[in-house]
Amino acid sequence: MANIFDYIQEVKDQSIYDLPFLELDVLALIEITYLSFDGLGLEETHPKTERRLIEVADQLPRTLSMMTIQDRLDLLDQMVLTTRFKNVKLLGYKNEIDHELEKQFAAMTYRLSLDTYLVIFRGTDDSIIGWKEDFHMAYMDHIPAQKSALSYLKKMMERYPKARFWVAGHSKGGNLASYAASFLPACLQDRLERIYSYDAPGLNKSLVSLEGYLACSSKMKGYIPQGSIIGMMLEGSIPLEVVYSTAKGGLAQHNTFTWQVEGRHFITLDQTTADSQQMDKTLKNWVQEVPKEELKDFFDTFFGLILDAGISSIDDFLKFENISKLKAIVHNARTLDPKKREMMVGLMRQLLDTRYQIWRKEREKPSFLEGFGK
Repeated sequence: MANIFDYIQEVKDQSIYDLPFLELDVLALIEITYLSFDGLGLEETHPKTERRLIEVADQLPRTLSMMTIQDRLDLLDQMVLTTRFKNVKLLGYKNEIDHELEKQFAAMTYRLSLDTYLVIFRGTDDSIIGWKEDFHMAYMDHIPAQKSALSYLKKMMERYPKARFWVAGHSKGGNLASYAASFLPACLQDRLERIYSYDAPGLNKSLVSLEGYLACSSKMKGYIPQGSIIGMMLEGSIPLEVVYSTAKGGLAQHNTFTWQVEGRHFITLDQTTADSQQMDKTLKNWVQEVPKEELKDFFDTFFGLILDAGISSIDDFLKFENISKLKAIVHNARTLDPKKREMMVGLMRQLLDTRYQIWRKEREKPSFLEGFGK
């Protein structure tokens, strides 16, 4: 079995001019975009401010966290030793968390060649605000990060009017890529060549029938693991390639380092697993059945319990010194307004019941019993 590390070794001596970039090259850059590039002077978009990957790699923080995982650091170290990646130029870095707008947004632009730029939108970081914004997608057509993604991509394309552009992202980042591409003015959309998403939620139903989405859907390429959960959320009309992952369980398969490759492409399967398909139906049915106002109230209350306890990131849950804050979450939940508590419990039960009913229907299908009793 081989993964992204093996691919990097295979193409390490091939420049983009010798061997054009494809989906695995884009994925490698997506993964290192999760690392912290703050404070390295990469925010500017002028050509004179571009910096090569090899120049900044040793300046990145190395303390392990949810975002700065060892696999990403190892991947970065491997990439800067290659002809293929070490001279890729970086610019236009943005990393924004806005508690008032409930927005988490981060992006980086990579100049791959003289006239080709790749805009990468980072997936959800470890901030609680970022996770809360993700769940807003269940009932909002437009979230703040999507609007920021559109503004960012539009400005970059206007900044370099003669260049070709690609846009990509993993998880929430792939959603932002699809959204930004769909709402570009037609004159800019024509210069957008490729749109890559990796286990990313789709868009809300009202958006995938719009002219902008349909106009660029032929340029979209989507990849999901066989047990995908996150990548099956919301709607989309593009075919998704199912990638073989060695991880057990859909959430674990969200980690692209578990995705298997052969040669220059992913190893693909014919379809997703039964669990993935059932979870897809469960979440879509639940969101469709619950009024938007109740969904908003549910997620506001859920994340409010965490934020009110002083927990601001996923990493905070893992710190021993925050034990008192974790106790505060339990206390806040127990002292919740009775109506709020009833609403939370009711919607959770409805979600579990929806999951059970879909599972039961699948078991009752004739194909499930085929071969038994013969």
